[in-house]
Amino acid sequence: MNLVASNCSIIIPAYNEEESIKEVICDARKVFPDGEIIVVDDCSTDQTGNIAKNESAQVIRHEINRGYGASLKSGILAAKNDVIILLDADGQHKACDAERMLPFLSENDIVVGERQNTVYDVPSRVIGKFVLTRVVNFLARTRLKDINCGLRVMRKDVIKRYLPLLPDGFSFSVTSTLIFIKKGKRVKFFPVEVKKRKGKSKVNQIADGYTIFLSIIRLVSLFDPLRVFFPIAWFLVLTGSIYGVYQLFTVGRFIGLSTGSLLLIFTGVLSFLLGVICDQISALRLERYD
Repeated sequence: MNLVASNCSIIIPAYNEEESIKEVICDARKVFPDGEIIVVDDCSTDQTGNIAKNESAQVIRHEINRGYGASLKSGILAAKNDVIILLDADGQHKACDAERMLPFLSENDIVVGERQNTVYDVPSRVIGKFVLTRVVNFLARTRLKDINCGLRVMRKDVIKRYLPLLPDGFSFSVTSTLIFIKKGKRVKFFPVEVKKRKGKSKVNQIADGYTIFLSIIRLVSLFDPLRVFFPIAWFLVLTGSIYGVYQLFTVGRFIGLSTGSLLLIFTGVLSFLLGVICDQISALRLERYD
């Protein structure tokens, strides 16, 4: 693969980022003068799209707000080059970091930015990221520090293969990271520093918390259902059995398991069987994209 800057397509998803989009485009063009710059305007209500056009970037306009992940998908599908660089439009990332990440793609399928400073995150987002990171580490059996940084360098042919599995919302980043890890792809994490974003964050704290919850459910269902269902099943069966033995010694004679004990054991068995079914569905779904 040709890893020169001219073979890169820089995808910049943007929603109401008129305060920062010009600087982001100029920064990308300075570092990648011959690269393809694609701004995906996700139905912005400000001048984001017009500013991007004035800076001679290729602009893809969504007529409705489809989400962060959908914007990235549109940009990736429209890209003409073999190397994809994802760059957020809020001005937090530096294009020079992407340039430093580029050489590592020769031996990897994706290079993900790993933020070293998160002082600009609000507390609710810090908590959400902490929970998501713990879930991903549990599912993938890894010890990752940052799984949803928006700055990424990847091979177009690999990421295109998994686009149908990826969500349209903010969980695109974490889901794509987990897909690459679970499918045995070569993933490199590269330390980067972030700047304070320009403009107001578009994240709604309540909606973001709901999105994080849905992301967890989706990740569990897609990748490793038994990692969750089996512990639940084991706990219910064990609790039901202990409760039954306790009643046996309390009553002093065996008159059969109580309704409560049977219900716990039965629910545990059903949970295990449901996990097996979900695991088979997950395997079949992921196999389609190998």
